[in-house]
Amino acid sequence: ARLGEEGVICLLSDSTRAENPGYTPSERIVGEAFREIMEPLEGRVIVATFASNIARVQQVLDASADMGRSVAVLGRSMEQNFRIATDLGYLTYDPSMIVSKDRIKDHSDPKLVIATTGAQGEPMAGLARMANRDHVINIGPGDTVLLASSLIPGNENAIYRVINALTRYGA
Repeated sequence: ARLGEEGVICLLSDSTRAENPGYTPSERIVGEAFREIMEPLEGRVIVATFASNIARVQQVLDASADMGRSVAVLGRSMEQNFRIATDLGYLTYDPSMIVSKDRIKDHSDPKLVIATTGAQGEPMAGLARMANRDHVINIGPGDTVLLASSLIPGNENAIYRVINALTRYGA
């Protein structure tokens, strides 16, 4: 209504599965789920999400900090958005918890969280490249992979291909 009073006469928006009745729970439950999943884990956690979802990246940072985990950010768009969002003050975190991409191979702490792209099975995204063994990160037993997004209709086959590959490596 306020925007209408300012002269906006039409708002168009897009939302996956908007045709389904009901509501979407608060984004807060995602952060709670991250904590619940990470707490008992000893190994690395790889979280794949949309690079543009800065609020979700903040939840990864918050949950990681709460669990005493360090974080690496991988994937070209994820790294770029992370840097820009940090520079603009949209992301808040202790810089000491961040592991740079060039130090990740030497990082021996098993309690590492890797925020990456590829939650929709995109072939050139970080997670798919990890699943194809075409990445600096080799996923294996003890690693937990979280797809922090819903399946977008039409992407199911690509997503399941990535999940199958990760499972074969023991994730």
